[in-house]
Amino acid sequence: MRGLQFVSPYNNMQVTRVLGSSVNFTWVFNGGNVDSVQWGIKKDEFPNFQQLLVTLRKHTTSTITSDPLYSRRVSGAWDGSSPGQATFTLNSIQKADERLYMCRLGPESLSVLPVYDSVQLLVGGK
Repeated sequence: MRGLQFVSPYNNMQVTRVLGSSVNFTWVFNGGNVDSVQWGIKKDEFPNFQQLLVTLRKHTTSTITSDPLYSRRVSGAWDGSSPGQATFTLNSIQKADERLYMCRLGPESLSVLPVYDSVQLLVGGK
């Protein structure tokens, strides 16, 4: 069985936005049946979440963090298809949002490993 893969990975690329603006992080992927797409703050150098912000599932409703710092500022969209595209949005950017964010593709099959990609958000002044 072919593994999941990102067609358009960020590969730790830096994206710069100004305070108060919004940013969309979009990942295109293929290579298998994706069950979930998760997005959040990356922990250190390992493919683990320090904080999970949005979970999009193929057959259920999405889950958005209840953390008051993010709950009204983050969203995600995925149509459940594979190959697919998931877009995560962060609104009203604050200086504290300057972090490394990660996307995780969760496969339907236990025989396929999840895959990860990350992007660094830099925040500049107005």
